[in-house]
Amino acid sequence: MYRCAKGIVTLALALGPLVCYGDSSYKETTQMTGGQLIDSLKNIPFMGKQMKSLTDPVTTTTMVRGNQKAVVTSQSTEIYDLDKQEIIHIDTVKKQYSVDTFDDMRKMMARMPDAIKQAQAAAVQPQAPQAQAPASNLQYSFSASVNDTGVQQVVNGLNAKQQILKLTTVVTDPSQPGTSATYTVTSEIWTTPDVPEEMKDAQDFDTRFAQALMSGVDMSAYLNTLGNSSNAATTQMFAGNPGAGGAYAQMGKEMAKIQGTPILEKTSMGGSGTGQAAPGNNAASSQPDDTGSGGNVVAKGVSSLVGLFGKKKTQPANPAPAASPTSAPQTPGETILLETTTQKSNFSHDPVPASAFEIPAGFKQVPSPLTQALANQPSQ
Repeated sequence: MYRCAKGIVTLALALGPLVCYGDSSYKETTQMTGGQLIDSLKNIPFMGKQMKSLTDPVTTTTMVRGNQKAVVTSQSTEIYDLDKQEIIHIDTVKKQYSVDTFDDMRKMMARMPDAIKQAQAAAVQPQAPQAQAPASNLQYSFSASVNDTGVQQVVNGLNAKQQILKLTTVVTDPSQPGTSATYTVTSEIWTTPDVPEEMKDAQDFDTRFAQALMSGVDMSAYLNTLGNSSNAATTQMFAGNPGAGGAYAQMGKEMAKIQGTPILEKTSMGGSGTGQAAPGNNAASSQPDDTGSGGNVVAKGVSSLVGLFGKKKTQPANPAPAASPTSAPQTPGETILLETTTQKSNFSHDPVPASAFEIPAGFKQVPSPLTQALANQPSQ
């Protein structure tokens, strides 16, 4: 189903050809699918109802129809309209909505550099003296890797290949040789070589949205201010963890190895311990920390991680929405605290109904946070 859009900028449309865009839609679903943390919380009687809502799948439906895009969840809808140059935020729970115009968003971006400078100035103001926390001698090392396993299969109707992303942080304490904690985030990523047409339509819309929003906007001051702020924060972070600088660069190189469009991602977060805090040895948790400098932090941290949740075997995770016979390898002795699955599916070129881009009847309009912020800021 193809529709001819009027385009973005009136003058450009008058001079340029008429462009036709197809109706497209797809879904993205994220769900907590297992892990010792989930299993442990399920055993708490009063957590039953909360756990159900926590582990229910969260589905987002993206629909594109010409110069309109809607992103729909069970509780909200965001409607982007290039012809009207506005974004509508619909709260389906409270039955209310708000509207932000592109012009208001441009005004906020124009004021952002001054706001950032004011925040930076406030951050360097002298603070009241506070009790200084004891210095910690914990040492951190970071690593990242991407492994293309060569495994291929059909995922959600698309040919996909498996790639494993692993981020590792190792914490050691020189005052306790042989004791360490290893924290890992492992993602099993299934990618398709080509971007599905339905996702291309959404990406094309996002490009046109950015062009329309930024039309006539000078972003140099904003980017310079943002860059300086980011550099300062990055420098401070790396000063506290010198190894993070190299790990950050390594992670960038590894991430560049992930080829294709992610269709299914299974991510697990967990860790393991050695020495006093190894699984089955709870001695570390009973030893007092008399060093005054974080001497037993690693032992206690791993004892909580492995000892508390390691008292029973990991229960099988709920099956992922898409079949995946080959899973990411688990490190021996590692305790998986949390597993999540995210997948894209239901790719369709069926006509998108006009009602998807309309405000439901009876909903009340309220000021948006952006509108309120602009009203509270002095004009430039």
